[in-house]
Amino acid sequence: MKRLDYYYLKIKSAWLSDTLLAKSKSHLILIFLIPLKILIGYMRLSKTDRCLNIESGFIDHRQQEYFQRSNIDDLRRIISAYKAAKHQQSQAVSSFQIHGLWDEWISVNYKELIDALENENFNDLSCIFENIFREQCSIGIGGFYDFKRYKTVLGKFYLKYVWCNYRNILRSIDFDIEKIDFPNVGNQTGILCNGKIISQTTLRHAYQGVEISKLLSDTLQPSIVEIGAGMGGLAQQTISLDEQISKYIIFDIPEVAAISSYFLLSSFPNKKVRLFGEGLVSADASEEYDLAVFPHFSINQLPDLSVDLFYNSCSFSEMDGESCKEYLGIIERVGRKFFMNDNHDYIYKFKNSDKSISTNLIGSKQIPDVLKFKQVYKKPRTHGLPEDSSIIHFEYLYERISRS
Repeated sequence: MKRLDYYYLKIKSAWLSDTLLAKSKSHLILIFLIPLKILIGYMRLSKTDRCLNIESGFIDHRQQEYFQRSNIDDLRRIISAYKAAKHQQSQAVSSFQIHGLWDEWISVNYKELIDALENENFNDLSCIFENIFREQCSIGIGGFYDFKRYKTVLGKFYLKYVWCNYRNILRSIDFDIEKIDFPNVGNQTGILCNGKIISQTTLRHAYQGVEISKLLSDTLQPSIVEIGAGMGGLAQQTISLDEQISKYIIFDIPEVAAISSYFLLSSFPNKKVRLFGEGLVSADASEEYDLAVFPHFSINQLPDLSVDLFYNSCSFSEMDGESCKEYLGIIERVGRKFFMNDNHDYIYKFKNSDKSISTNLIGSKQIPDVLKFKQVYKKPRTHGLPEDSSIIHFEYLYERISRS
């Protein structure tokens, strides 16, 4: 999509949803204040860190022998799961209908992916997936922003500054960065480190994966559900770091689920991955799969008290408030141990196509039933980008106290 057409659609969508003024203010902050913060942060890095090999991390890896190509059988499964999900999506309860920020993002950024899936165009789909970290449809879920930043005047300064910050956070918990593994899938971007291309997002996911593993260290065959997993990076890191996990299940909107399905199928060719329509939506240890990717509305099929840990980052605060409440109700019913919640307090208000108003539920209001869950901690977000510094954002951990 041409840049002028893209910005026209963004402005038009913001105008129709009555968010143009708020987004314009945010954009001005990015233009004038963030560059100064980036330059100061970069100059404080050591000489070694300023010389990190970022160029090798942003070459086109598709031309290299090590690059992993698409598997045609995987593409068939992804198309089948997507079509099954879209067929049932219209029948989902109203609280699972997509409104607000993600309704806008899908309409603006996902057209080419949707066309390839609906038309079963394997060639186009393969081209998109093999370059997914640099494709427009990975906005908000993957590496597209990094790819665009790299080409800007201060892009390399920004990426090195954030990467080093996230690496230092990981080192603070005595984690050996050499343990991080990342597949040669999707034309990943990042810093070349110990022969591997590692992005700052992967560093964040490794840290969060360690947190999850520690929480579940005394749980036999733990099951994890992530709501809104984006590319699937946290799942990839958590499973790579902890072989004791029995089930890792992702629930996401069908378009994003198609992307995470590709990434995880490609990342774990030797694991059993279940997609929608290939078996029950269940977290039972007896089910014969290691990972699963299902559409968001199917989460209400999970049995009571069947999931050891629920995780959500940011997407609860980016969806309609009624949808968020529906998810909280499911967590109260299905969760048997922990709920990790990483969300912000930025208020979104959107005017939907039917003229109704969609308002999000901010992170500090996303509280499960206090008779069933207790708050273990509330702390400032561990990881944050320079442009997020003005947003109130906390991490929360809730633990189940009652099975009733």
